[in-house]
Amino acid sequence: MELILIATGAFIFGIIIGSFLNVVIHRVPRDESIVYPGSHCASCGHSLRAFDNIPLISYAILGGKCRDCRAAISPAYPLVEFLTGAVFALIVLKGGPGWESLLEMIFASVMLSLVFIDARHHLIPNVITYPAIVFSMAAITLRGGWGQPEPSSFGISIIFQSLDHEFPALRAALIGSAFIALAAPLFRFIDNLDLILFNKYFEWEEMEEEQVIDPKGEIEIDIDSERSQNRVIYSSMIAGLVLAALWAFAVIKFSPADGGPFDDGYNSLLGGAAGAIIGGGLIWTLRALYFYIRGFEGMGLGDVKMMAVIGAFLGWQSMFGVMLLGSILGTAIGVALALRARKGLKTPVPFGACLGLAAIIIMFTSKPLITWYLNSGR
Repeated sequence: MELILIATGAFIFGIIIGSFLNVVIHRVPRDESIVYPGSHCASCGHSLRAFDNIPLISYAILGGKCRDCRAAISPAYPLVEFLTGAVFALIVLKGGPGWESLLEMIFASVMLSLVFIDARHHLIPNVITYPAIVFSMAAITLRGGWGQPEPSSFGISIIFQSLDHEFPALRAALIGSAFIALAAPLFRFIDNLDLILFNKYFEWEEMEEEQVIDPKGEIEIDIDSERSQNRVIYSSMIAGLVLAALWAFAVIKFSPADGGPFDDGYNSLLGGAAGAIIGGGLIWTLRALYFYIRGFEGMGLGDVKMMAVIGAFLGWQSMFGVMLLGSILGTAIGVALALRARKGLKTPVPFGACLGLAAIIIMFTSKPLITWYLNSGR
């Protein structure tokens, strides 16, 4: 009964966060501030009253229409709020209340934001993926070292193990901090590499971080928007450097001879790095092959970064499940959209949205499945 009450509280907390995610989903693709102005009607611009901004309840009371202009409010708003609340409640029911559940809530919030942004705009914004990759690398380290033990003992760190049985503190500090510090800069490298390799395949020059489409459909280059996005990108890089320094200091200063939780955290960190490389690398390879074979873009570069974020948080063992489930969802949605639009293979499919949904599902199912597999083999 106590857990049910906590899950109910998590649901209420989730719909509140979902209301904020609606702001992110609506404004980030338009390069608008998520802080100012306050919540307002997208049609008439009137500021929402406090009692008109209650998650789920206000939408039902207003009948899905603005109080002032009576314009229809998209059902996506309550859907985001409900899904966020439901996911938060399930996270608490799965793992109980605690800081690990909070990390999963943050990850799920990132995924839900990207799912709805990609579904609506076919866009995975850098201002979300850059901070997310740094967060994911830090989160998997904390969960592996100081959270509940994973059911699977196999990890990627065997590649870096020394011949003795002592924890290689210096090596763990150097390699671990390098992976954390280089996560966001590698995204920047991929951005530049993509322009060099594939720019000739675009029908018109597309600079995702510099171009926005205004409500009239005109394309304009917004220098202020570019600067704002660059601030987020460089802030993410700085955050990665700070976290890398903290990791190196903590390992050298506080790790025992056998490593203790630092050994487990290091193993998880390497697993997250491998997950980012495998997940992002696989999508990037498929993207490159599609360019060379078909002559046009099949998957966006944002999908590559999103998969890297997923791999960094869930670890390399979950990547193939995410890819399989994401591909199944993508195929089903693609067929439905193709039949509706009658454009055949050129029908755009929001594959990032499929990956995000798959990641949330795998987050709930991977550990029970691994536990079942290990127990069934005995």
